[in-house]
Amino acid sequence: MRKLELDHALKSGEECGCGYPHDRTLKAIFMGSIDEIAPKIGDLDLEPPYAVFYDENTYRVAGRRVMELLEGEGFLVETPTFLFAEEIAAKVEGARTVVGVGGGTVIDVAKYAAYKVGAGFISIPTSLSHDGIVSPIVSLFEGSGRKSILARSPRIAVIDLEIIKTAPRDLIISGYGDVLAKIVSIKDWQLGRRDVGEPYCPTAEKLILDSLEMLTSSIMGSAGARSSLEVLAKALVNCGAAMMIVSSSRPASGSEHLISHYLDMKLGRRYPHGIQCAIGTLLMAAYHELRNPDWWADERYRLKMIREYFLRVGLPTSLEEIGLPRDLIIRTILEARNIRPDRYTILHKFNPRAEDAELILKISGLG
Repeated sequence: MRKLELDHALKSGEECGCGYPHDRTLKAIFMGSIDEIAPKIGDLDLEPPYAVFYDENTYRVAGRRVMELLEGEGFLVETPTFLFAEEIAAKVEGARTVVGVGGGTVIDVAKYAAYKVGAGFISIPTSLSHDGIVSPIVSLFEGSGRKSILARSPRIAVIDLEIIKTAPRDLIISGYGDVLAKIVSIKDWQLGRRDVGEPYCPTAEKLILDSLEMLTSSIMGSAGARSSLEVLAKALVNCGAAMMIVSSSRPASGSEHLISHYLDMKLGRRYPHGIQCAIGTLLMAAYHELRNPDWWADERYRLKMIREYFLRVGLPTSLEEIGLPRDLIIRTILEARNIRPDRYTILHKFNPRAEDAELILKISGLG
């Protein structure tokens, strides 16, 4: 068992001076076998009774074992909606600790239930598909699209690489997409700081930049499968911690995530979240390179290299490859800003027209 240290110490709000709350609910991230870590959970002020959340797949992968080790009561997550999350939260009143064993849906439903009943929360991912492993943000479906709310980060996270290695490859690819999306989101946040005086946190920025540095270096290197997964895990944890200290998804979710949310609205849960964000990243990186003079000077984060990272990890680089209609993507570019009119991004700054959308799509190389 190893304790995973964050790359940048989580300073207090006073030390950082940014004005954000710098919540530090997350106390530890452990990398190792759940069999080794589970018996120590009681020593971390995470007391029984335990409510263990899983879906049908993650029950077989790890949920059953976690339930046995903790002698907890099991709860099956059936659907990724706020309505279901509300219903299942009502069933865990009295639990002192909620444990989420699964991917994005299970962890978000468990996180929401823990928040609603005031219980501690433990995150045990079975894949590295998203940056919500330790973030305080819950993103679930409501109506025809996704809704995000601020809950609480887990007290601890347990990352068992032997379990992670069994995850479908498209979920790991999704994790890469969600981290690489920060190339755009951090620049959108900087636009907000410059153009509309939005608060900005240097500590959160450092966590995001560390994530990008470690992941892109790993992609371009020759690390083995285990080492690569460790790097991806650490990058995703850093991104989640950045959201935790500012109590917002702002550092990790910009115009590229609005593209993904719009696709959710039109397509439902057709593709993993990080893969949709990757499509948004190519499009919005192209838009930034066209219109934002403060876009990355560092060649590692410019559009040409983003496409190279995508090719190396298996993320789509064309609409044909992923099977998305061209006219849908044009509409997405034109209308995605309306998903969150309160979040200032390059889409809000320039409000693209049809000819802009055509140019963005061409420059992105998607089609």
